[in-house]
Amino acid sequence: MSMKNIAVIGANGFIGRNLTSRLMQDPKLNLFLFGKSKTSVFGDTLPYVQLNLSNTEQVTKHFGGIDLVYYLASESIPSSTWEKPTLEIEKNLLPFIHFLECIVKLKVKKIAFVSSAGTIYGASDQKVSEDSNKKPFSPYGITKLTMEYYLNYFEVKYKLHYDVYRVSNVYGDGQDTSKGLGIINTFLEKIITEKKIRIFGDGENIRNYIYVKDVANLLCLSLMSDPKNSNIYNLSSNDTLSINTLVAIIKKVVNQDFETLYQDNRQSDNSTIYLDNSKIAGAYPGFKFSTLEEGISKTYTYIKENN
Repeated sequence: MSMKNIAVIGANGFIGRNLTSRLMQDPKLNLFLFGKSKTSVFGDTLPYVQLNLSNTEQVTKHFGGIDLVYYLASESIPSSTWEKPTLEIEKNLLPFIHFLECIVKLKVKKIAFVSSAGTIYGASDQKVSEDSNKKPFSPYGITKLTMEYYLNYFEVKYKLHYDVYRVSNVYGDGQDTSKGLGIINTFLEKIITEKKIRIFGDGENIRNYIYVKDVANLLCLSLMSDPKNSNIYNLSSNDTLSINTLVAIIKKVVNQDFETLYQDNRQSDNSTIYLDNSKIAGAYPGFKFSTLEEGISKTYTYIKENN
């Protein structure tokens, strides 16, 4: 069963823009973009609607006939709801449930949901696969995992199939760091503008980093897979390392002097996470991840040219 009519919710966002650009390369796809802004970053190139996810009438009007929905909408980051956990329910969980309740009546075939690999598992010094135990401790991670569980509920009750992509730390051209996301982009921006970076904690926190164009390519698995099957993937690269090691790599790539300052750790940050990406690598045989050096170099050049 082919997927022809594709909706991207959050098309103006960092991953959404890159995903849309990737999907535009396939002339057989009919793309429909949605976001919270009044206008689209793609201008009049593709149909765009400013969407209220809880507006049943609006969703019904625009999602009839859609085969696959990419759901990238999020109103928060881990640190922003640490002190106000109810915001996760109000801003993310409830709109998501309202949206699902509506699209099951429209017979949408599948939804591809972007989740968070760095928060749903909690801290772990062992490599975690998709079936590993999950101990999210931040409201952000708890809500992301809850949204995954609701997808399972909607599949059992309404036969709405899904792909969940638990994405690790994304970086790349055009990321907006103003809300506190994107450690690599933030470091590169600060190196260029201030010649100094700040690290929360001792720099030994372990993270996985993935280039945004790799994320966009891997999200296309939902186009190629059977729409009647549901899957969960750790969408992560082969680059798992400490922040201190990351900084050492950045120093080599940018060839620019900068100062490294250490600050108190944030409670909302996960200390250690090792992700097993063998499932998604097996589903996309032959896929080659961008090396960290390549991705950082491209991102650094982009920021310097567009700063």
